[in-house]
Amino acid sequence: MGSSDPKPVTPLDLPLVRRVIPQCLPLDMTAALTRGLPGLEDVLLSSVPLADLGAPTFVLRNGKGDYIGQFRQRADKTSAYLTFLAPDPQPGELDPWLRLLEAITFEAGRRGAHLLSAELAEDHPIFQAFRLAGFAVYGRQVILGREPGPVSGGDRSLLRPVVEQDTAAISVLHANTVPRLLQQAEPLPAPDCEGLVYEQGGQILVYLAVSKGRNGVIIKPYFHPEAYDQTVAIIVAALMHLDRAQQVPVYLYARGYQDWLRGALDQIGFAPWTHQVLMVKYTLVRVERMEPVPVSGLEASRPRPPVVDGPVPVRKTAFVLRQRSRQGRLLPLWKRNGK
Repeated sequence: MGSSDPKPVTPLDLPLVRRVIPQCLPLDMTAALTRGLPGLEDVLLSSVPLADLGAPTFVLRNGKGDYIGQFRQRADKTSAYLTFLAPDPQPGELDPWLRLLEAITFEAGRRGAHLLSAELAEDHPIFQAFRLAGFAVYGRQVILGREPGPVSGGDRSLLRPVVEQDTAAISVLHANTVPRLLQQAEPLPAPDCEGLVYEQGGQILVYLAVSKGRNGVIIKPYFHPEAYDQTVAIIVAALMHLDRAQQVPVYLYARGYQDWLRGALDQIGFAPWTHQVLMVKYTLVRVERMEPVPVSGLEASRPRPPVVDGPVPVRKTAFVLRQRSRQGRLLPLWKRNGK
């Protein structure tokens, strides 16, 4: 590759990565709000030749500046998400970011990911580069935040921790409440994610996926319509289950189809923290081709020869050939020729 083409990071690029990471634009808000800025450990692992380790990181160097991007695959390996771009893109820098995004998408597809996603503000200068690179808006979201503080006035027993037997019921809840387009872009959280559930009559009506980190806690809610009137009580109960809610901020995702959450959570101290869009690009392209398909006979009533498993038995019938005499009478064959 030329010096102006994106390339995988190498150990020689680590000083550059260390210098620009503090200026990065996070694109995976769950990781950014819980764990903080990305570390150099995954970058260092991804720089090992001939090994698909760490979080793949790409570098583009040209006369105008240096550009870095990174992505990470989910547990299912078929989907991936951009973790950051660095330094924070500025207006008028579309071309280098566009080439970097195309290189990252190609590498994600090579590693088996079917789609690549990112979370960013719609008014950010990099948004146009994402559109030109083939990313589409799959959903809009508001991340609500609550400052650390004591929690009171709730009923902790409303919720219980998720157990292994809840997997099937949670999958049904997810399939019935999340729009199909968004299900493709963001499947259920990984199995190692903690969670809380609200049951009524033996049926799980609410699932709260919880991600914890040293910097904060993220809640992604999945509500059945029958539990809407219990929203405030359920979220307060969840805060009571989170011991760290008194020390670190708690953030909650409100997707576009969950706009009703914003008004309900305003009563318990949650306020809009950022407005974003979820952008997705598929690494696979649908290709249609013609293939010959056998078609059964159009004349269904056409007579067909019988098919049997063995030889057809033939019944032998004895018969006598007869011939007419001169007088017109029929004579047996043995009386022919005057015999």
